[in-house]
Amino acid sequence: RTSAKSSHSRSYPRGVGLDFRKLAGLTLFSYIDHHGVNVRAEAPPSELAVAVARHFESMEVDEEACIGGFLSRLEGKTDYGRETAFFDGRAPPSIAKKRRRSKWAARPGEQVAAKVTRTDENGSWILASVQRFYADTETYDVQDEDDTSKLIRLPWSHVMRLSTGAEGCFKKGTDCMAIFPETTSFYRSKVSKSPVWKLSGTTPMVQEIIVKFEDDEDENGRTPHRRVPSRYVIPIPSEYFYEESEDIDLTAPTTSK
Repeated sequence: RTSAKSSHSRSYPRGVGLDFRKLAGLTLFSYIDHHGVNVRAEAPPSELAVAVARHFESMEVDEEACIGGFLSRLEGKTDYGRETAFFDGRAPPSIAKKRRRSKWAARPGEQVAAKVTRTDENGSWILASVQRFYADTETYDVQDEDDTSKLIRLPWSHVMRLSTGAEGCFKKGTDCMAIFPETTSFYRSKVSKSPVWKLSGTTPMVQEIIVKFEDDEDENGRTPHRRVPSRYVIPIPSEYFYEESEDIDLTAPTTSK
């Protein structure tokens, strides 16, 4: 493990030729989680990059083994199941779950869907932006996109990350929630037409999803098809949180300074 002093330092080590500051936050967290690098829960990406660089600098690398491992991956001989067995062999389930959640938690500034009521009425999920994630209590501070004057503290199970359009989660007939046009609230709906895939550069993407919202009948009793950017269509909570019964905890957390 790196020391707390070196992990918290913002001075990038001169002996490291790779610039880890250019990597995405999730990539840095994958490295930190796999190698057990000691970092603060509230550390910004710049600090994570320094911690990763210092750990990388201290490693003794067997170049032949690295090249052999790379060639094995190319030949399809790598046992990818080891990645899922990593937690079972090296940490208790509760710690492993926290690590996974920290790894995939939404990052500061990221738009998310957030449930801001204690009930499940239609429209209880809103568009918000993450201000902070607390790994120790597995809670978020978020801001309503329509009201940035206050922070809202929410448990893990009340925050969903948004789609990139490349996942392909929704098929015709799938129950979902989507932002109703000209609002920032998610309402229950159903995918009414098969999504159309288009290339964005070289990546297949679904740019928009056509849905029918509940209780959206017109004067003739017909429910119109509505186009919603795929980013603003999310699964119903029971499909997104497969451990939902364990996750829900509406007790207001206390934070230590």
